[in-house]
This record gives sequence, structure tokens and C-alpha cells, in this order.
Amino acid sequence: MRKYIITPALLAIVCMVMCHCTFNRKASVAANEYLIQGELANLPDSIVIGLYEEDGSILNCVWRDTLMNGQFSFRDTVSTTRKMLIMSDNRGFPGTWLEVWIAPGEYIEIKGQDKLVKTWEVVSDVPEQQEENRFTACAMAQQKELMQYMAAEYDWQRMMFIDHPGDREFESQAWAKIDSIRKLSMPLQQEIWKKEMEYMEEAPVSPVWMDRLLLFASMMKYETIIPYKEEVKKLYARMSEADKQTDDGQEITTYVYPPTTVGIGDMMVDGDLYDANDSLRHISEFKGKFILLDFWSSGCGPCVESIPEMEKVMDLYKDKMTVISISEDPKARWKEYIKTKGMGGNQWNELRKGRTGLALNYQVRGIPHYVLIAPDGKIQDVWSGYGAGSLLGQVEKNLK
Repeated sequence: MRKYIITPALLAIVCMVMCHCTFNRKASVAANEYLIQGELANLPDSIVIGLYEEDGSILNCVWRDTLMNGQFSFRDTVSTTRKMLIMSDNRGFPGTWLEVWIAPGEYIEIKGQDKLVKTWEVVSDVPEQQEENRFTACAMAQQKELMQYMAAEYDWQRMMFIDHPGDREFESQAWAKIDSIRKLSMPLQQEIWKKEMEYMEEAPVSPVWMDRLLLFASMMKYETIIPYKEEVKKLYARMSEADKQTDDGQEITTYVYPPTTVGIGDMMVDGDLYDANDSLRHISEFKGKFILLDFWSSGCGPCVESIPEMEKVMDLYKDKMTVISISEDPKARWKEYIKTKGMGGNQWNELRKGRTGLALNYQVRGIPHYVLIAPDGKIQDVWSGYGAGSLLGQVEKNLK
């Protein structure tokens, strides 16, 4: 057996080489690429980690990687700084994501000890990521506890919809468990939001700051969930006029100072909508007969499930009622979806960001959302959600 003696000089050289390899990982990232490398302790191999990007209200999976020896990675080209989301739908993971900002030529390192994604550490030179980390640090203790509750809730949802689909008895049991979990998780979530808003009172107005305010502003209509309307308005006052003119700024303004809302008994509100041929359309084109507005998205499970029944409704009541389907999807995704699915009728879109415009006027809080307008232009009925037979039943009740 050959023996080797490690001298202090040789040891120093080895250390220098190791350090060089460690700190030059960033140098291996091309100027037009990003590289995300993750190392997760205490997790078994075969877990799938996904990298997502936001497309309106829909999350598109860009890449997936399977955890091997506790490691995962994502590499691709990128031209500008932007936010991505990392999450997993494996059991034990919360139904949420980790915000990760990527930029050209940047190396991003992620370290975690468990499945609680929002508690993972993100090491990066990207300024937006460093600001994101400061938001996370505002309430890390509460975040860790919240992630545990969210993971438990998400597991119950998986069991209900995937393991026991259609099992009414199990569904009842699952919702009881979820309700009990939410009684514990909601106060924690509200505490986290409150701490983040307190941080925002002094923090610089940055893209991350604007991103957070957009989230809070979009939720102002859910006062029982986020009871911080005045705090949001106070933060809005910190925005410069230039901030307010950005796309996010204009959307925030619409949420903070929404247009007039209408309900049952009020006259309908009209607006500019566009069909699949890019032609300008208006709800008032069909005034004089019943009009059913259907607010929906291709990323909404119940919305998609309702499509066959909606087609039956359209055919059954075609002489008395016109259906206008108003999608909140981005233009390209919306057009591709209705073309692929062969969807007929009045497929329209406001082509706005977020749930603004008519969605605010008609107080759309969740989708699918339906508004039935009588021939005289007054709103006759409003309802949300879908279950087999519910759409036919609701329309029949109103038009009999």
C-alpha cells in the first residue's frame, strides 16, 4: 500500500483549490443565464421540485428537477431580472412557494432543512432577492409555524381531491379538519402581513415593495381575511407619481380606490371587452334579453368543470338568454385555450391585469362567478362556485 504524507504546504494548496472551486461557481454562469442550485437536508430522494413563473393568475411550470443526494438545480437563459417561484406538490409540502429572483449571469443558492419552503435560505447577489429576504426575516418564527399548518391543510386537500374523489363522507371529514387548521393558521398569516406592512413603512419603495403592496391591495375586498385597509392606504401614499404610473402602480390604484360596485337590483355596468378576433365588444349589445356573465379562468378547476354544463345552458336557453364568458387569462393563453377546446359562444376578455375592471364592478371575489342580467338591464341574480347540476338549476330557477 502506498502511503501519502499531507504536509502543511500541501494542505494549504488543497484548501485554496477547494475555495477556488466554491467561490467560482458564479463565474461558471454565462452572462445570459441564471443558475439556481439547491441543497435540502433531511429530505428523501425522488421528491420533485418545480420552478414556476406567474402568467396572470396562473402559475406555469418552467422546469422540474428530482431531488438526488439532497440536491436540485435549474439553469436557463434570462434577459432581465424577474421573480420566479419554487414549490413542490409532494406530500408534506405546504401549498405555497418560495419567491426567487433571477437575473442575467447570477448564481442563486438555496439551503433548506425541511419541506417548509418559505423557511429556506436564499443566498444571492441579486438586489431584489436581498430585499425579499428582508421581508421574510420580518416574521420568520411565525412563518415556520404557519408553514406547518399549511402543509397539514394541503395534505388534507390532496387526500380529498386525489385519494378520495367523490367520497362525500371523507370530504365532510376533510373540510372539518381544514376548518380547524385555518382557525390556527389565519391569525398567524395576519400577523405576518402586519409585520411586513410595518417594515414597509420605512423600507425603500422597490420592485419587491411594490410586489407586496400589490398583493395587499388586491386583497382589500376580503376584509375578514386582511383587515388592514387603512394600513394599505397609508403605504399607497408613499408611492411617487412615477410609481403610480407603472403597470403595477395602476393596478394598485384600482384596488385601493375601486370603481363603483353593483349588485342585485342595480343597473348593469358595461365596459370594453374583446373577442377572439380582437374586435371591441360590449355587454349592452345584448340588452333586451337575459344576459349571463360568466367570469372564469382556464387555471380554475371548477371553471373548467363547468364548461360542458354551460354549453348545455347556452343551447337550452338560446332563445331567451345570451351567455358572455369573460376570461381573466392573459391574451395568448386565453386564445390558445378556447381554440384548443373548441369553445364557442361569446368568448370575451377585458385584457386587463389582475381582477380589475368589470370584475371589480361586479364584486368578483372568487371564480367561477355568475351575474344574471334581466332584459331591462338590471341585475337579477349573482352567485359563485360550481358543482354538478348547479348551473342548470340556478338558471332554470331564474328563467322559469
